[in-house]
Amino acid sequence: MRLRILTLSLAILALASSPSVRAQNGDWATVKGRITWGGKDVPERKKIAIPDNNPDKMVCTKEGDVYDEKWVIHPRSKGLRYAFVWLAQEKPTNKTPLPIHPALQVPKKKEVVIDQPLCMFIPHALAMREGQILIAKNSAPFAHNFKWTGNPSNANAGNNILIAAGTDRKIEGLVADRLPIRIECNIHPWMGGWLRVFNHPYYAITDEHGNFELPNAPVGNYRLVVWHGSGGWLGGAKGKDGQVIEIKAKGTDLGELPYPPPAN
Repeated sequence: MRLRILTLSLAILALASSPSVRAQNGDWATVKGRITWGGKDVPERKKIAIPDNNPDKMVCTKEGDVYDEKWVIHPRSKGLRYAFVWLAQEKPTNKTPLPIHPALQVPKKKEVVIDQPLCMFIPHALAMREGQILIAKNSAPFAHNFKWTGNPSNANAGNNILIAAGTDRKIEGLVADRLPIRIECNIHPWMGGWLRVFNHPYYAITDEHGNFELPNAPVGNYRLVVWHGSGGWLGGAKGKDGQVIEIKAKGTDLGELPYPPPAN
């Protein structure tokens, strides 16, 4: 019994002293901000021209026209939707895992879902943690296929599966990686989406006004990385490692971070 208690105590002590659960200063705080369109004019979303002979067109458009999601920007706030935002170590060469708040050690949800209720992926962009299961769902009354393409050198390389109407498929074993995963439906070729997998909980996808929030982040100096599926890194190639930010004990509001339109 004493040996079991001693072993348990040592395990708890090891967890408490592990770099994966300790912030630089022992404190945790919220990081927030807003990604905005940095161009003068807000690009209009283009209507998808679904061919009249497409047998699914009537259902696809029953709730209105379908528009592309290359750039989804709020016309008044200029907030950029569907941008991925996450934290990284201050030094890009530092491969040590980020400290993780004890309450965030284990994801609250075992599964994350991408649905295809009509003829779009919902959500268009999704982030998940390594170890979670991706559910590719099809709520539509017709078949979709779910094709994903990621890093060819690891478990994210991809596959292409048919999902019958009203069913879903589990996709397990996706791993954290710097490369995104592209999602497509070849049956409805205008459909597309993005997925990223992380080994920590400090990631977010911007909402309709470009807002993001990273709660219980470690206090100290880290990098904030921003990536969008249609334009890549905030700051272009030089922005692939993000920008250094200071996370303060009382929280850090980064305000507006303009995302310049890509050169092309």
